[in-house]
Amino acid sequence: MVVVVILVAVSIVWSQRFTDRTIVINPLLDTTAACPSGQWNWMASSIGWGEFGSYLEGDAEHAWIQRLGAAIELVRIGSHTSVAFTSDIEFIANPDNNIRFNPRAVFWQEGFLVTFRNSNGYWQIGYYHRCKHDVDNLTIGRERALIYGSVLAKYLWPLTLERWEGVGVLRADVFTIRQDDRTPPTDDGNFPHHKRMTATVGASFHARRALTDLLGIYLASWLQATAYGTTMSTYPTFDGIRTATLNGGITAGIAITGQSHFRIGLTWEYLADTGVNPQPEHSHLVSLTVSIVNPRAIW
Repeated sequence: MVVVVILVAVSIVWSQRFTDRTIVINPLLDTTAACPSGQWNWMASSIGWGEFGSYLEGDAEHAWIQRLGAAIELVRIGSHTSVAFTSDIEFIANPDNNIRFNPRAVFWQEGFLVTFRNSNGYWQIGYYHRCKHDVDNLTIGRERALIYGSVLAKYLWPLTLERWEGVGVLRADVFTIRQDDRTPPTDDGNFPHHKRMTATVGASFHARRALTDLLGIYLASWLQATAYGTTMSTYPTFDGIRTATLNGGITAGIAITGQSHFRIGLTWEYLADTGVNPQPEHSHLVSLTVSIVNPRAIW
């Protein structure tokens, strides 16, 4: 943490957003899909989640948010190994049309996630392709197309505290492809650019507590630091760290509990680069959302 603070203190704070930053998918939590040791179970399970909400505080581009995600567990080996394909989208709308719902940007993520159980927790490795698409933005003369694929690794360890249950997560991403096409071009050398990204490290904490048989509360927080090099390139160059950046957020609320959880929550986030406009913009965002998650495989 001391290193992160020092790096951020001397940098300009811009970064990128991950669509799954407030949740953790772990197919091995779903014990109903387990099979005997040494045996394989094909197409073992499917997982879905969704969220919709309104921004109460933010910038001109953020009025509405919608996020959808799914995972298909392709292979389950015993109760210790899982291979899944996952996909998530984050849709952003601003209020600039006659119904105050103007589609602005779609962030997309898809990839493969391999999960291993060990004695104390879970390891996850995989590859994720991420991109951002504008929605009908050519008419206003501002477009930005992003691609930021990465090899990722995570470690998840279960946490318990009195009546709370939760999971802590450490993660690292090394970017394998980096694209940041802007119309009009805006890079003047003073701002970190997606084509200079090298790696991201982060941590998150997710917890929930049952209050009654039908009602509970939940909490999630996350922090992410990104390192940027000096060379503009579609593919990684690993030529040292020119600057570093920081993103973070916290979300909490109540949940109606059952086979699925229906959540109503309040979220605060600092996104160092919202990724929407060609000129990078940082923003403090506060949103009120409703969401549905599968508690058997999602934190």
